[in-house]
Amino acid sequence: MTSRSVLRGASLAAAVAVIATAGAASPALAAPKPPAEAGPADINGYRSVGYFMADGPTTRGFEVSDLLATGAIGDLTHLNYAFGNVTSDLVCDILDVPGEGDAHHDFLREVPAADSVDGVADTADQALAGNFNQLRKLKQVSPDTKILVSLGGWTWSDHFSEAASTAEGRTKLVDSCIDLYIEGDLPEIAGKGGDGVAAGIFDGIDIDWEWPVTGGETANARPEDKENFLLLMEEFRTELDALGAENREEYLLTGFAPAGGWNAGQGGWLDPRLFAAVDFLNVQGYDFHGGWVPNTTGHQGNLHPDGTQNWGLGLDGAMGMYVNAGADPSQLNAGLAAYGHGWHGVADGSAGWKPAAGYIGTKTYAELRSVGTAHFDPAIGASWRYDGDQWWSYDDPASVNAKAEWLATQGYGGAMWWDLTGDHRNELGSTLGSTLRAATPGPAVDGSCAAPWYPTAVYTGGEVVSHDGVEYRAKWWTRGQEPGAQHGPWQAIGDCGTAPAVEPVDCPAAWDATAVYTGGQQVSRAGVVYTAQWWTKGERPGSVSWGSWDPSGLCV
Repeated sequence: MTSRSVLRGASLAAAVAVIATAGAASPALAAPKPPAEAGPADINGYRSVGYFMADGPTTRGFEVSDLLATGAIGDLTHLNYAFGNVTSDLVCDILDVPGEGDAHHDFLREVPAADSVDGVADTADQALAGNFNQLRKLKQVSPDTKILVSLGGWTWSDHFSEAASTAEGRTKLVDSCIDLYIEGDLPEIAGKGGDGVAAGIFDGIDIDWEWPVTGGETANARPEDKENFLLLMEEFRTELDALGAENREEYLLTGFAPAGGWNAGQGGWLDPRLFAAVDFLNVQGYDFHGGWVPNTTGHQGNLHPDGTQNWGLGLDGAMGMYVNAGADPSQLNAGLAAYGHGWHGVADGSAGWKPAAGYIGTKTYAELRSVGTAHFDPAIGASWRYDGDQWWSYDDPASVNAKAEWLATQGYGGAMWWDLTGDHRNELGSTLGSTLRAATPGPAVDGSCAAPWYPTAVYTGGEVVSHDGVEYRAKWWTRGQEPGAQHGPWQAIGDCGTAPAVEPVDCPAAWDATAVYTGGQQVSRAGVVYTAQWWTKGERPGSVSWGSWDPSGLCV
């Protein structure tokens, strides 16, 4: 702690200098882009976490600026940068060595103007370029977006076990990770990097150790990993809190948690000590089935179990496992996948668990969205595509909507994406965001608030709503006009709790896409009561700005 404290003043000064250098552009460069819409701090009280792959710009053609171009930033609250490595030296470091680090994408690559967040190209004399500089620019556009660095992942979890095996090793690892990512002390490579040049970019650290005790890609695991993992997380929590107290910042600590009970139980993921250390966990909700069973199709991310198939795995059970172990539901995000697993030589594509000639591999949602015909089973909350030969298990808007509605009614904190590069123009992300906005308020919303403002609702004079922590009273009939606008139909009356809160009522029957509804009939969706204004069929409540359904209250 002492060495970091001594360097902090110099690091912050260096960071200021880097910002000025990074923003400079030669006369030949393109003019800066107009300001983009900022992302929210929460979505109706929920989190939406997205993983951004470091090599996405070159392997997927997906830049940080695409989060703005596609509108994805408006449906994200947290961005996890993947990945940072625990190197063979048992510390966090960024090396320009294949397999040991990705300095090229992190801070060396000079991003051209066309791919830059602000339309200004990186230059050769910048100390900070690449993804890190684009993330800094993203924070300037969208200051409420929390950015974390994710350490490990399937490929780079090799050295966690050894690094965490002693008290000295844990302290050394935690110090190095905080120095590198929170304090921004980058290694000096090819004229770039230096003390403090990346300060202020990352708001926390996400631990993706796959997996303590049971191992993952490699066999680098040991029985003592369970206790050492918990001690490591507690060390991270202690040091992040201490630094935060000095800087008057709140640094986040999160983790990527397994869906399988054998990994979770043996590895310490179900220990209350972990729940006390982390701000939240992203629970894996995919890879339930894949190429390890090459001759049978199956659902990789079903919401509910498909009978006894695949040992009864389902997202609901994975999330419930953590709640049963003592986690608060608000700490848990449901993991969703922007990719799918595929099999070929499939004669019957009507459901999962059918014979296949072999396994194909994985493809992104962007690649799969137009393959064959789309199918969705509402009973298990699973989608797939079939083209007469290939069968693909994936998430699409139908399954994402079902999962979002479910997590909202269960009191969970939100959802997480692996990974953002696989979405197509934010189709999946916008489905998640739209459903959460139309749902009962999430855990981050003050319980004393009046019912939230819904843009699809009809309000008459005198009705009270809450929006962004403030309560408003309608001055006249209104629909679709956001509270807070000057000279609008809403009058601010005070912070949450000013008006009496309205108790939820019992939920009416859930909306049925096949049913016909007439004016006055009520249904429920994701904990919200909707009243039909006229005859309607097939229009999902809350999905159309000026549609048939009026949200008229909350229900349980």
